[in-house]
Amino acid sequence: MSVSDANYRATLVILNDIESHGLVQFNEQYCDEEFFKNFLEFEKDFSNSFHNVARSLGSQNQETMVFAIYLEMSFIMTHLDVINKFLKIVVNPAKLKGGFDENTSLYPMVTKICNKMQYSEKLKNSIRGMFLLGFRNAITTQQYRIYQNDDLVIFPNDENLKKHFSIKDLTDYSLQVMNMLEAMIDWSNGGKKSVDNSTNALYSLVDDMKRQVELLDKKLDRLY
Repeated sequence: MSVSDANYRATLVILNDIESHGLVQFNEQYCDEEFFKNFLEFEKDFSNSFHNVARSLGSQNQETMVFAIYLEMSFIMTHLDVINKFLKIVVNPAKLKGGFDENTSLYPMVTKICNKMQYSEKLKNSIRGMFLLGFRNAITTQQYRIYQNDDLVIFPNDENLKKHFSIKDLTDYSLQVMNMLEAMIDWSNGGKKSVDNSTNALYSLVDDMKRQVELLDKKLDRLY
């Protein structure tokens, strides 16, 4: 199973698990159909053009590389915000401790859902990783640096959290959040829901994805 397939399937499993536990409710106040239509059109146009360009960029044009890194970073962050918006549309706030409102960010939203589902700490950490919560936190709190050598560094002042990302890594993250959002849209439209929705299936999918991410991390370690 590819990392993209694992992200897509794991997202479906999580949503099906949420539904099976009675947490699903349509919250019209968060639903802006025109926004989602426009965003998906933008996503398609952007991904069909820029991602291919980003992957082929050389390190010769440093200014272009910095611009490309910033664009990919912004693309990822925008998707995470849209994913958060989607969760607010389909999750019943009355079922979550403390509920949520328009100001609730992705981290507490995911945390509240995981706590309600009584997932283990291991699974919670895997889901936080899947939703790129550490990455998002670094960007929103300005704990990142963009360098001209094809490099984004998050948490540069913390050796335990510090991570390097090339433009290729960021493109992979972009594809990850795109696959997650695609799964959410498919799920909401009633399609592609024939996935085992058991917690065991979720463990299996996330573990599969985690193994592949760990292989990627090892490759990055050899580079840095």
